[in-house]
Amino acid sequence: MSDTFNASSERLLQLLRNPYGTKWNRYEDDVIPMWIADMDFGSAQPVVDAISKAAGGFGLGYSRQEVYDDTIGAFQGRYLDQFSCEVDPSLALLTTDVVQSIYFAISLFSEAGDSVIIQSPIYPPFMHATKELDRQVAFNPLVESNDTMQFNFEQLDEIASDPKAKILLLCNPHNPSGRVMTEVEIRATLEIASRHNLLIVADEIHGEITYPRRSHLPIAKFVDDYDVSLITLTSASKAFNLAGLRCAVAGFSSMALKSRFEKISFHMRGAISNLGMVGTTVAWRECDAWQDEVMGQLEKNRQTISDFINHHDLPIGYSMPEGTYLAWLNFENSSLGDDPASIILQKAKVALSSGSDFGPESSTFARLNFATSSQNLLRALEAIGEAITK
Repeated sequence: MSDTFNASSERLLQLLRNPYGTKWNRYEDDVIPMWIADMDFGSAQPVVDAISKAAGGFGLGYSRQEVYDDTIGAFQGRYLDQFSCEVDPSLALLTTDVVQSIYFAISLFSEAGDSVIIQSPIYPPFMHATKELDRQVAFNPLVESNDTMQFNFEQLDEIASDPKAKILLLCNPHNPSGRVMTEVEIRATLEIASRHNLLIVADEIHGEITYPRRSHLPIAKFVDDYDVSLITLTSASKAFNLAGLRCAVAGFSSMALKSRFEKISFHMRGAISNLGMVGTTVAWRECDAWQDEVMGQLEKNRQTISDFINHHDLPIGYSMPEGTYLAWLNFENSSLGDDPASIILQKAKVALSSGSDFGPESSTFARLNFATSSQNLLRALEAIGEAITK
């Protein structure tokens, strides 16, 4: 891993321009890709070894129930070890993807024309799923206060009172702002959901990517204090760079809730591959040292962005994220206009995610993925700075 952190640009390109991934292959070779939420650090060696062993040992056939159960057990152990959160393995099941589970939850627990509450700016599939399933998006935008993004509970309570509001899609840690909810904020959310009979669907996929002074608190730790139905969605894919393995977990606050979810048949949900389950289980049980090294690099990188902006006095708004490896950058005081990501792609040859994809109020923003080497990050920041100042 250290070799990747310290690699030259030439060595990184050899590693990253592989024939399988989308991040480094969507744009021309002279573009630095900092858009999709893949890390540039490869995968932990124990995961690679376990998958290689399974693939080479006739592990590509149909999976055994014991492998499935072991992955659920790894999820149970991980939430206990990382978050001191006890989960009942009988109330969890595997799916292929967190986004897939969001689609299922909206389909099962609301009707066409109902409202789904989304806290924008937000990961675009939250909006895509709601609209594609003929539900109405009810925006509960975060508000900027004291140089950080805050949840607007007064407005949440107001829109949750609409009888059409059925589901709150929660993203914690929040993508793209990087906010990590406090216990006070979680309890305020649960109180509102209880008062208005909202189902909470909580995407906690970035839960293990948090920084000093703010730890992730699973909502499941507090849900029993309230009359609230909760579906928790997570995966090893972000914390361990395993998105291609297609393995996620859905945890439920009651057996009745899980049983309703299982009305979508096993075959429609899709079986999880042996490789996905093996890789996920090994990541959660054997790769803490790898993750510690990654988090050290991410902490360094999020500080580098702040230092670079301040040192060069760039007109970019940036609050260091409390979680995720995503920087939510505001270019409203620059000359880049309402789609800064497109201008930066043209002038700086750096690919960012366009702010407008994250909600209607985010046109002057862009999201930067800083899960890369120090050298690559500095190259991108220098190019962006030059594009703004020239």
